[in-house]
Amino acid sequence: MNRQIALCLFTYLGFLLWLYLAANHSTIEDWWTVKTINESTSKNQDIIQVITPAYFAISPIKMLIGLSVFIILGTMLFL
Repeated sequence: MNRQIALCLFTYLGFLLWLYLAANHSTIEDWWTVKTINESTSKNQDIIQVITPAYFAISPIKMLIGLSVFIILGTMLFL
């Protein structure tokens, strides 16, 4: 029972640590980041990438991929 609790806490805290680091301490160029750049269009239909950090968004797809990796890792460690 103690092993199961420790494994669940390890997996959960590992996921939260990854999410914190990927959202706050990574750049767009990092492969492990969850940030995406919002794009907007100008009047003459040119795509403009907003590079200001206030306009970064978190990608739900990358979040689901990261969550899946940690669930699989926890399951493999459990077996």
